[in-house]
Amino acid sequence: MARHTNRRKPPKTQVKRPAGKRQELSNNYWDVTHRPLQCLVFLLPMVLAYEIGMAVSHPNVPIDQRPGLAAEQLLRWFFSLFGATGVYLPGFALIVVLLVWHIAGRHPWKVAGQPLLGMAGESVLLAIPFLLFNKLINESPPLQGAAGVYQDSAFDNLLLSIGAGIYEELVFRLIVISLLMLLLIDIGHMKEVTGVALAVILSSLMFAAHHYPPIGADEWSTGRFAFYAASGAYLAAVFVVRGFGLAVGCHAFYDIMASFLM
Repeated sequence: MARHTNRRKPPKTQVKRPAGKRQELSNNYWDVTHRPLQCLVFLLPMVLAYEIGMAVSHPNVPIDQRPGLAAEQLLRWFFSLFGATGVYLPGFALIVVLLVWHIAGRHPWKVAGQPLLGMAGESVLLAIPFLLFNKLINESPPLQGAAGVYQDSAFDNLLLSIGAGIYEELVFRLIVISLLMLLLIDIGHMKEVTGVALAVILSSLMFAAHHYPPIGADEWSTGRFAFYAASGAYLAAVFVVRGFGLAVGCHAFYDIMASFLM
């Protein structure tokens, strides 16, 4: 009687390993606009325009006598604690922060071209509520916190409007809100909704306060402080919901429109 045995096939010499999981790219506009690399490409022309514009328009003026922003001074003061100095450190810091965020999050090295135009258009749309609120309270100030007295030229105002969007959002939204959320939610175990709301409020008050001495150069006004705080809360909400790039774009476009159209 024949005996049937089940023989196993010999293993193949080359075994295919399962491919590592790649982060799938979403073509959704909402998701694309949150990516740090997408934000960096969107913001890089603004950074270059501000830094090159200041260098060209004030070539022989010492850095502490140029038109400047209080947020930039805060960044330079922070870097000086570690012995780092330089005219372009704030802009370099922005690029490094976004690249580190990109690498740490293992985001794909891909930038979507069409959403860049959408981000510019959305930034303008997000700035419109500022202008309406501005009209309502009849304050009409741009949001940039100047570091000192400077010549009120149209070109300087344009550059400062762009720079304020970049560096004030870097300090008071990307850095301050992220640190507050880390302390309140991750370390303090606060409920996420409560932690985010508290971070928005505190960062908005800091943003309003930095316009006045000893950091900024504005003369005290209760109405303007309230406007700055409310604007800071709005920009913080844009940052939390729509991301850093659109918060910068919204801020910059509002300042430009407030400086030249109102």
